[in-house]
Amino acid sequence: MDERPSNLVAAADFGLRLAFFAIAPFLIVFVAELFPVTGAIAQIVLALVVFFAGEAVRRLAARSRLAASVLSSQLAFEAYYRAHPPRPFLYYVFYPFLFPYWLTRSEPRREFLLYKGYTLASFGLLLVMSGYQYVRSFPPELGVRQFLPLALGTFAVETVVVLAFLMPIVTSVVHFHHLRANKRLAALLLVGLVSIGFAAYRIESRRDPMVSFATRTRVRMRSQVAPAAAVKAQQAALHAAWRALPHEKSDVDSDGKVEKSVLDAAHGALGTSFYKSDEANAFDLWYTRKGKTGVMVVYFEARQKNAPIWMAMDQSGALIHDQTKLPRGAFNAMWRATQ
Repeated sequence: MDERPSNLVAAADFGLRLAFFAIAPFLIVFVAELFPVTGAIAQIVLALVVFFAGEAVRRLAARSRLAASVLSSQLAFEAYYRAHPPRPFLYYVFYPFLFPYWLTRSEPRREFLLYKGYTLASFGLLLVMSGYQYVRSFPPELGVRQFLPLALGTFAVETVVVLAFLMPIVTSVVHFHHLRANKRLAALLLVGLVSIGFAAYRIESRRDPMVSFATRTRVRMRSQVAPAAAVKAQQAALHAAWRALPHEKSDVDSDGKVEKSVLDAAHGALGTSFYKSDEANAFDLWYTRKGKTGVMVVYFEARQKNAPIWMAMDQSGALIHDQTKLPRGAFNAMWRATQ
Protein backbone atom coordinates (compact mmCIF):
# COMPACT_ATOMS: atom_id res chain seq x y z
CA MET A 1 0.00 0.00 0.00
CA ASP A 2 2.87 2.38 0.75
CA GLU A 3 4.43 1.99 -2.70
CA ARG A 4 1.31 2.57 -4.80
CA PRO A 5 1.14 6.39 -4.49
CA SER A 6 4.84 6.52 -5.28
CA ASN A 7 4.31 4.37 -8.38
CA LEU A 8 1.39 6.52 -9.48
CA VAL A 9 3.43 9.69 -9.03
CA ALA A 10 6.34 8.15 -10.95
CA ALA A 11 4.02 7.07 -13.77
CA ALA A 12 2.43 10.52 -13.97
CA ASP A 13 5.87 12.15 -13.92
CA PHE A 14 7.05 9.91 -16.77
CA GLY A 15 3.86 10.62 -18.76
CA LEU A 16 4.42 14.37 -18.43
CA ARG A 17 8.02 14.02 -19.56
CA LEU A 18 6.97 11.92 -22.56
CA ALA A 19 4.44 14.57 -23.59
CA PHE A 20 7.06 17.28 -23.24
CA PHE A 21 9.59 15.30 -25.31
CA ALA A 22 6.94 14.88 -28.00
CA ILE A 23 6.25 18.62 -28.25
CA ALA A 24 9.36 20.57 -27.23
CA PRO A 25 11.89 19.22 -29.80
CA PHE A 26 9.36 19.92 -32.58
CA LEU A 27 9.06 23.54 -31.42
CA ILE A 28 12.82 23.91 -30.96
CA VAL A 29 13.47 22.92 -34.59
CA PHE A 30 11.03 25.54 -35.84
CA VAL A 31 12.41 28.23 -33.53
CA ALA A 32 15.94 27.40 -34.72
CA GLU A 33 14.79 28.14 -38.29
CA LEU A 34 13.62 31.61 -37.24
CA PHE A 35 16.26 32.58 -34.69
CA PRO A 36 19.98 31.69 -34.40
CA VAL A 37 19.76 29.47 -31.32
CA THR A 38 21.82 26.59 -32.75
CA GLY A 39 24.92 27.65 -30.81
CA ALA A 40 23.13 27.39 -27.48
CA ILE A 41 21.70 23.99 -28.42
CA ALA A 42 25.16 22.72 -29.45
CA GLN A 43 26.68 23.88 -26.15
CA ILE A 44 24.08 22.01 -24.11
CA VAL A 45 24.37 18.87 -26.24
CA LEU A 46 28.13 18.96 -25.64
CA ALA A 47 27.49 19.35 -21.90
CA LEU A 48 25.34 16.20 -21.97
CA VAL A 49 28.06 14.31 -23.85
CA VAL A 50 30.58 15.30 -21.18
CA PHE A 51 28.08 14.32 -18.48
CA PHE A 52 27.72 10.79 -19.86
CA ALA A 53 31.47 10.43 -20.41
CA GLY A 54 32.25 12.08 -17.08
CA GLU A 55 35.15 9.97 -15.79
CA ALA A 56 36.94 9.82 -19.13
CA VAL A 57 36.62 13.57 -19.66
CA ARG A 58 37.83 14.32 -16.12
CA ARG A 59 40.94 12.19 -16.76
CA LEU A 60 41.54 14.05 -20.04
CA ALA A 61 41.18 17.43 -18.30
CA ALA A 62 43.61 16.34 -15.58
CA ARG A 63 46.23 15.53 -18.23
CA SER A 64 45.66 18.52 -20.52
CA ARG A 65 45.34 22.16 -19.53
CA LEU A 66 43.93 22.94 -22.96
CA ALA A 67 41.16 20.35 -22.57
CA ALA A 68 40.42 21.61 -19.06
CA SER A 69 40.13 25.17 -20.36
CA VAL A 70 37.99 24.34 -23.41
CA LEU A 71 35.64 22.04 -21.48
CA SER A 72 35.52 24.04 -18.25
CA SER A 73 31.81 24.91 -18.45
CA GLN A 74 30.87 21.34 -19.47
CA LEU A 75 32.93 19.92 -16.61
CA ALA A 76 31.17 22.30 -14.21
CA PHE A 77 27.83 21.03 -15.57
CA GLU A 78 28.88 17.41 -15.00
CA ALA A 79 30.19 18.11 -11.48
CA TYR A 80 27.04 19.99 -10.46
CA TYR A 81 24.60 17.25 -11.46
CA ARG A 82 26.86 14.56 -10.07
CA ALA A 83 26.50 16.26 -6.69
CA HIS A 84 22.96 17.68 -7.07
CA PRO A 85 20.28 15.48 -8.68
CA PRO A 86 17.72 17.51 -10.67
CA ARG A 87 14.62 18.87 -8.95
CA PRO A 88 11.09 17.70 -9.84
CA PHE A 89 10.14 17.99 -13.51
CA LEU A 90 7.43 20.63 -13.02
CA TYR A 91 9.99 22.91 -11.39
CA TYR A 92 11.81 23.08 -14.75
CA VAL A 93 8.62 23.29 -16.80
CA PHE A 94 7.63 26.44 -14.92
CA TYR A 95 11.21 27.63 -14.51
CA PRO A 96 10.84 30.88 -16.53
CA PHE A 97 7.93 31.93 -14.30
CA LEU A 98 10.01 31.46 -11.14
CA PHE A 99 12.19 34.46 -11.94
CA PRO A 100 13.73 36.06 -9.86
CA TYR A 101 13.73 33.16 -7.37
CA TRP A 102 16.57 31.35 -9.12
CA LEU A 103 18.70 34.48 -9.18
CA THR A 104 18.28 35.31 -5.50
CA ARG A 105 19.19 31.84 -4.15
CA SER A 106 22.73 30.51 -4.41
CA GLU A 107 22.09 26.93 -5.61
CA PRO A 108 19.33 27.79 -8.15
CA ARG A 109 21.52 30.66 -9.40
CA ARG A 110 24.45 28.30 -9.81
CA GLU A 111 22.28 25.93 -11.85
CA PHE A 112 21.00 28.80 -14.00
CA LEU A 113 24.55 29.90 -14.77
CA LEU A 114 25.38 26.40 -16.01
CA TYR A 115 23.01 27.11 -18.90
CA LYS A 116 23.30 30.85 -19.44
CA GLY A 117 26.52 31.83 -17.70
CA TYR A 118 29.22 33.49 -19.81
CA THR A 119 32.93 33.13 -19.28
CA LEU A 120 35.22 35.90 -20.51
CA ALA A 121 36.10 33.80 -23.57
CA SER A 122 32.50 32.93 -24.50
CA PHE A 123 31.39 36.54 -24.02
CA GLY A 124 34.25 37.68 -26.28
CA LEU A 125 33.18 35.14 -28.90
CA LEU A 126 29.60 36.43 -28.67
CA LEU A 127 30.80 39.98 -29.32
CA VAL A 128 32.94 38.87 -32.28
CA MET A 129 30.06 36.94 -33.86
CA SER A 130 27.66 39.85 -33.28
CA GLY A 131 30.14 42.23 -34.90
CA TYR A 132 30.52 39.94 -37.89
CA GLN A 133 26.75 39.66 -38.26
CA TYR A 134 26.41 43.43 -38.14
CA VAL A 135 29.12 44.08 -40.76
CA ARG A 136 27.82 41.36 -43.08
CA SER A 137 24.10 42.14 -42.94
CA PHE A 138 23.39 45.76 -41.99
CA PRO A 139 25.50 48.50 -43.65
CA PRO A 140 25.31 50.67 -45.60
CA GLU A 141 21.59 51.41 -45.29
CA LEU A 142 21.14 50.11 -41.72
CA GLY A 143 23.19 50.98 -38.67
CA VAL A 144 23.72 50.19 -35.00
CA ARG A 145 20.35 51.71 -34.08
CA GLN A 146 18.58 49.05 -36.13
CA PHE A 147 20.99 46.28 -35.17
CA LEU A 148 20.85 46.49 -31.37
CA PRO A 149 17.12 45.78 -30.89
CA LEU A 150 17.37 42.74 -33.17
CA ALA A 151 20.49 41.48 -31.37
CA LEU A 152 18.93 41.92 -27.94
CA GLY A 153 15.69 40.30 -29.11
CA THR A 154 17.60 37.31 -30.47
CA PHE A 155 19.45 36.95 -27.17
CA ALA A 156 16.13 37.06 -25.31
CA VAL A 157 14.62 34.35 -27.54
CA GLU A 158 17.71 32.16 -27.08
CA THR A 159 17.39 32.55 -23.30
CA VAL A 160 13.70 31.59 -23.39
CA VAL A 161 14.45 28.53 -25.54
CA VAL A 162 17.15 27.39 -23.12
CA LEU A 163 15.07 27.91 -19.99
CA ALA A 164 11.65 26.83 -21.28
CA PHE A 165 12.62 23.93 -23.55
CA LEU A 166 16.17 22.74 -23.03
CA MET A 167 16.34 22.72 -19.23
CA PRO A 168 13.39 20.31 -18.83
CA ILE A 169 14.85 18.06 -21.53
CA VAL A 170 18.38 18.03 -20.12
CA THR A 171 17.32 17.55 -16.52
CA SER A 172 15.02 14.68 -17.55
CA VAL A 173 17.96 12.94 -19.21
CA VAL A 174 20.10 13.50 -16.13
CA HIS A 175 17.27 12.37 -13.82
CA PHE A 176 16.79 8.98 -15.48
CA HIS A 177 20.53 8.51 -15.85
CA HIS A 178 20.88 8.98 -12.06
CA LEU A 179 18.09 6.46 -11.48
CA ARG A 180 19.67 4.07 -14.00
CA ALA A 181 16.22 3.86 -15.62
CA ASN A 182 17.67 3.11 -19.04
CA LYS A 183 14.42 1.94 -20.63
CA ARG A 184 12.58 5.10 -19.67
CA LEU A 185 15.51 7.24 -20.79
CA ALA A 186 15.61 5.40 -24.13
CA ALA A 187 11.85 5.93 -24.55
CA LEU A 188 12.21 9.67 -23.95
CA LEU A 189 15.09 9.98 -26.40
CA LEU A 190 13.20 7.97 -29.03
CA VAL A 191 10.12 10.20 -28.69
CA GLY A 192 12.36 13.28 -28.92
CA LEU A 193 14.05 11.99 -32.08
CA VAL A 194 10.68 11.25 -33.69
CA SER A 195 9.54 14.78 -32.81
CA ILE A 196 12.68 16.27 -34.37
CA GLY A 197 12.26 14.11 -37.47
CA PHE A 198 8.64 15.17 -37.90
CA ALA A 199 9.59 18.84 -37.56
CA ALA A 200 12.37 18.43 -40.13
CA TYR A 201 9.91 16.73 -42.50
CA ARG A 202 7.41 19.58 -42.11
CA ILE A 203 10.09 22.15 -42.83
CA GLU A 204 11.45 20.28 -45.86
CA SER A 205 7.94 19.77 -47.27
CA ARG A 206 7.18 23.49 -47.15
CA ARG A 207 6.79 25.04 -50.55
CA ASP A 208 8.86 28.06 -49.49
CA PRO A 209 11.89 27.84 -47.23
CA MET A 210 11.50 29.47 -43.83
CA VAL A 211 13.01 32.94 -43.56
CA SER A 212 14.46 34.05 -40.25
CA PHE A 213 12.83 36.79 -38.21
CA ALA A 214 15.95 38.97 -38.47
CA THR A 215 16.00 38.66 -42.27
CA ARG A 216 12.34 39.62 -42.58
CA THR A 217 12.87 42.60 -40.29
CA ARG A 218 15.89 43.76 -42.30
CA VAL A 219 13.93 43.56 -45.57
CA ARG A 220 11.31 45.90 -44.21
CA MET A 221 13.78 48.31 -42.59
CA ARG A 222 16.06 48.46 -45.64
CA SER A 223 13.11 49.06 -47.96
CA GLN A 224 11.87 51.88 -45.72
CA VAL A 225 15.18 53.75 -45.28
CA ALA A 226 16.07 53.64 -49.01
CA PRO A 227 12.77 53.39 -50.92
CA ALA A 228 14.18 54.56 -54.26
CA ALA A 229 16.92 51.91 -54.22
CA ALA A 230 14.39 49.26 -53.16
CA VAL A 231 12.10 50.14 -56.06
CA LYS A 232 15.02 50.01 -58.49
CA ALA A 233 16.04 46.55 -57.19
CA GLN A 234 12.49 45.21 -57.49
CA GLN A 235 12.27 46.58 -61.02
CA ALA A 236 15.55 44.84 -61.92
CA ALA A 237 14.18 41.59 -60.48
CA LEU A 238 11.06 41.81 -62.65
CA HIS A 239 13.09 42.47 -65.77
CA ALA A 240 15.29 39.45 -64.97
CA ALA A 241 12.24 37.26 -64.34
CA TRP A 242 10.55 38.26 -67.61
CA ARG A 243 13.74 37.51 -69.53
CA ALA A 244 13.84 34.01 -68.05
CA LEU A 245 10.13 33.25 -68.28
CA PRO A 246 9.69 32.59 -72.02
CA HIS A 247 12.22 29.77 -71.84
CA GLU A 248 10.83 28.29 -68.61
CA LYS A 249 7.06 28.11 -69.01
CA SER A 250 6.90 25.06 -66.72
CA ASP A 251 8.28 27.13 -63.85
CA VAL A 252 4.86 28.77 -63.35
CA ASP A 253 2.52 26.62 -61.26
CA SER A 254 -1.23 26.48 -61.73
CA ASP A 255 -1.77 28.84 -58.79
CA GLY A 256 0.57 31.44 -60.30
CA LYS A 257 3.60 30.84 -58.09
CA VAL A 258 6.84 31.20 -60.06
CA GLU A 259 9.73 28.94 -59.07
CA LYS A 260 13.04 27.40 -60.18
CA SER A 261 15.30 29.33 -62.57
CA VAL A 262 12.90 32.25 -63.04
CA LEU A 263 12.78 32.86 -59.30
CA ASP A 264 16.57 32.38 -59.10
CA ALA A 265 17.00 35.10 -61.72
CA ALA A 266 14.84 37.49 -59.70
CA HIS A 267 16.69 36.68 -56.48
CA GLY A 268 20.01 37.26 -58.21
CA ALA A 269 18.93 40.69 -59.41
CA LEU A 270 17.63 41.66 -55.97
CA GLY A 271 20.79 40.45 -54.24
CA THR A 272 23.25 42.18 -56.54
CA SER A 273 21.48 45.52 -56.83
CA PHE A 274 20.39 46.38 -53.27
CA TYR A 275 19.29 43.66 -50.86
CA LYS A 276 21.54 41.22 -49.02
CA SER A 277 21.40 37.68 -50.39
CA ASP A 278 19.26 36.26 -47.57
CA GLU A 279 16.90 39.23 -47.90
CA ALA A 280 16.61 38.69 -51.65
CA ASN A 281 15.64 35.05 -51.04
CA ALA A 282 12.72 36.22 -48.89
CA PHE A 283 10.94 37.56 -51.99
CA ASP A 284 8.54 35.52 -54.13
CA LEU A 285 7.24 35.78 -57.68
CA TRP A 286 3.66 35.41 -58.86
CA TYR A 287 2.35 35.39 -62.42
CA THR A 288 -1.16 35.90 -63.76
CA ARG A 289 -2.93 37.10 -66.85
CA LYS A 290 -5.21 40.11 -66.94
CA GLY A 291 -7.12 39.86 -70.16
CA LYS A 292 -4.54 39.17 -72.86
CA THR A 293 -1.66 40.62 -70.89
CA GLY A 294 0.59 38.66 -68.54
CA VAL A 295 1.50 40.31 -65.23
CA MET A 296 4.45 39.39 -63.00
CA VAL A 297 4.54 40.43 -59.32
CA VAL A 298 7.62 40.40 -57.10
CA TYR A 299 6.49 40.53 -53.49
CA PHE A 300 7.55 40.06 -49.90
CA GLU A 301 5.26 38.81 -47.12
CA ALA A 302 1.99 38.96 -49.04
CA ARG A 303 0.11 37.85 -45.96
CA GLN A 304 -3.30 38.69 -44.64
CA LYS A 305 -2.07 40.65 -41.60
CA ASN A 306 0.87 42.47 -43.21
CA ALA A 307 1.03 45.02 -45.99
CA PRO A 308 3.25 43.43 -48.64
CA ILE A 309 6.25 45.03 -50.29
CA TRP A 310 5.55 44.54 -53.97
CA MET A 311 5.87 45.70 -57.52
CA ALA A 312 4.25 44.37 -60.71
CA MET A 313 5.23 44.56 -64.36
CA ASP A 314 3.35 43.46 -67.44
CA GLN A 315 5.00 41.75 -70.37
CA SER A 316 5.46 45.07 -72.19
CA GLY A 317 7.66 46.33 -69.33
CA ALA A 318 5.10 48.75 -67.90
CA LEU A 319 5.22 48.98 -64.11
CA ILE A 320 2.12 48.57 -61.96
CA HIS A 321 2.04 50.24 -58.52
CA ASP A 322 -1.71 50.43 -57.98
CA GLN A 323 -3.20 47.33 -56.30
CA THR A 324 -6.55 47.96 -57.98
CA LYS A 325 -4.92 47.26 -61.35
CA LEU A 326 -4.16 43.69 -60.30
CA PRO A 327 -6.79 40.94 -60.54
CA ARG A 328 -9.21 40.90 -57.63
CA GLY A 329 -7.94 38.73 -54.76
CA ALA A 330 -4.39 38.70 -56.12
CA PHE A 331 -2.68 39.10 -52.74
CA ASN A 332 -4.83 36.43 -51.12
CA ALA A 333 -3.80 34.11 -53.96
CA MET A 334 -0.13 34.99 -53.37
CA TRP A 335 -0.49 34.29 -49.67
CA ARG A 336 -2.12 30.92 -50.35
CA ALA A 337 0.60 30.02 -52.85
CA THR A 338 3.33 30.40 -50.23
CA GLN A 339 1.65 28.13 -47.67
